[in-house]
Amino acid sequence: MLRKLLLVLCALAVLFGIAIEAARLVVTRASKNRLYSDASAIPHRRVALVLGCPKRIPGGWSNPFFENRMAAAAELYYQRKVDFLVVSGDNHVHGYDEPTDMKEALVERGVPFERIYLDYAGFRTLDSVVRVKSIFSQDKVTIVSQRFHNQRAIFLASHQGIDAIGFDAPDVAPEYALKTMLREQFARVKAVLDIYLFHTQPHFLGQKIAIGYPHTVLGTQDAPELAQLLCRQLPNVGTIVSYRSSASPEMPTPPADANWPGLVGDDTYDGLVRLGSLALPCLVDHLTDTRWMPDPRTEPLLGAPVVGDVAYMILGDMGVPDLLPALAGKQPDQLRMDDYFLWPAAGDHRQRLQTAVKDWLREHPNCCGTPPIELRAAPPHPRIRLSEEELVRLRVQLARLHLGMKRDEVLSIVGQPDAQESHGDTISQSPGLLGVSSIDHNETQAAIYFVERWADEIGRRDPLRDRYVILHFSPDNTFIRMFSNVPGILPIFPSSETSWEKLSWGDVGKKN
Repeated sequence: MLRKLLLVLCALAVLFGIAIEAARLVVTRASKNRLYSDASAIPHRRVALVLGCPKRIPGGWSNPFFENRMAAAAELYYQRKVDFLVVSGDNHVHGYDEPTDMKEALVERGVPFERIYLDYAGFRTLDSVVRVKSIFSQDKVTIVSQRFHNQRAIFLASHQGIDAIGFDAPDVAPEYALKTMLREQFARVKAVLDIYLFHTQPHFLGQKIAIGYPHTVLGTQDAPELAQLLCRQLPNVGTIVSYRSSASPEMPTPPADANWPGLVGDDTYDGLVRLGSLALPCLVDHLTDTRWMPDPRTEPLLGAPVVGDVAYMILGDMGVPDLLPALAGKQPDQLRMDDYFLWPAAGDHRQRLQTAVKDWLREHPNCCGTPPIELRAAPPHPRIRLSEEELVRLRVQLARLHLGMKRDEVLSIVGQPDAQESHGDTISQSPGLLGVSSIDHNETQAAIYFVERWADEIGRRDPLRDRYVILHFSPDNTFIRMFSNVPGILPIFPSSETSWEKLSWGDVGKKN
C-alpha cells in the first residue's frame, strides 16, 4: 500500500514537473521579442498597464518589487514612451488599496495625477489584463512589472487580442525574491489552465472608463480656415525631415488623425500634414508662390527652395506622388536635387506642376486623410483661455513688434512668456520650441505665448487645437520670426535672404 502511494506521489511529482516546464515554455514563447529593459529602446504606446503588488512586506518594510515597478513606470512617462498609466491592483478589503498606493508613489515621482487611472479590481494578473481592454478600451499597451511577471501578463494579453509589450522593472535581490519566484511557477501553470481549460473570466467587469480626454471635432468649416492660416505660414516652416524613414522617437510621424500624442516637430508642417485633405487646396494654391524663405531641410544640399517648392515637399509627405520627373521628361533617378528648384523656376513650369497636381488629386479624391478630423481636448475645459480683453491687448502688443528688435525690448512689450527654450540653457524644460534645423538657421532661443491651451505638456501642444504665438531669436537676442495660429495675429518672417542673414548672423560674412 505504501509503495503504491509512493508511486502515485512520484507520478504526480513528475506530471507537475512536466506541467511547470510546459507552462514555462508556453509563457516565455509568447513574450519572445516583446520585452524591453531600456526605456530609450521601447516603442511608444499611449497607455501603460502597471501591475500591482503590496507596497510593504510583512514587518512593515518597503517592498522592493513595488518600488522598482513605480520607478520603471515613472521612467517610461518621463522618457515620453507612454502618455497615460493604468495602475491595476487589489482593493478587495478596507484598508488595503494597491492602486491608490501606486498612484501616490507615481505622483511623488512627478507623474501628473491626471495621467494616472486606477483599476481597483485587478485582483489577479488575468483580471488586470482583461479589464485594460474591456473596461479601459485599450488593445495596445505597455505592461510594467518585473520580467517574470511581464512574461505571464503578455501571454494572457495575447489571448485577449491585446498587442502588449513589456517594460521590465529591475529585478529584486534573491533573498527577497525566492518566495515570489516559487509562487510564480504555480501562477504560470494556473495561467495556462485558465486560458486553455477553464476559460476563466475576471471577478468583475463594469462600466467603461475613457482614458485621455474627450474628443472634439474640427469641422469642415473651421478646418479650411485653419489650413489657410497655416499655409500663410509656409515661410515659417523651420524643419522638414524625412518623417516616414526616421526612427528617432523624438520625431514620430504626424498622422492624419489628431489623436496623436507625439511631440511637435514643426508647428506649421505638423499642422498642415495632420489637416490632411483639408489642407490640399491651399497647398496647391501655393505651388506657384515664389517668395523666398529660409531653407527648411535638415541637411540643405543643392538648390534654394522658395515657398512653392516647400508646398510641393509637404504634398509629397501627405501622399501626392512625385509628378515632376514626368513633366521634365526624365526618369526619377535622372533628376538631381537642384532640378527640383531649377525646373519649376523656368517659364510656366510652376503652373504646369500645379495643374498636374490638381489633375492627380481629382483622380484620387481619397488622398491624404478624410474630414472631419477628431481632435484631443485635454481636459474637458482648456487650461488657459484668454478673455476677449486680454486677447485684444495681446494683439495690440504683438502688432508693435518688428524684426530686428532685441529680446529684452520684445519682452517689455509682450510680457513674460508661458514657456521659453534656449539651446544649451537649463531654462527650456524641454518645451520643444526649437526644431532640429534651428541651429542651421541660427535660432537659439524661442518663447511661446498661449491664447488657448488644452494640452498639459507644451512639447505636446496641438497645432490644430491650441492657439499660440512663438517668437524666435538669434544668439545675440535678435528677433528673427514669429509663428502664429491665432486669427487676427499675423505671422512675421524675413522677406529676403539678405534680411534673414542680417537678422540671424548680423554680419553676412559670418554665415558659414
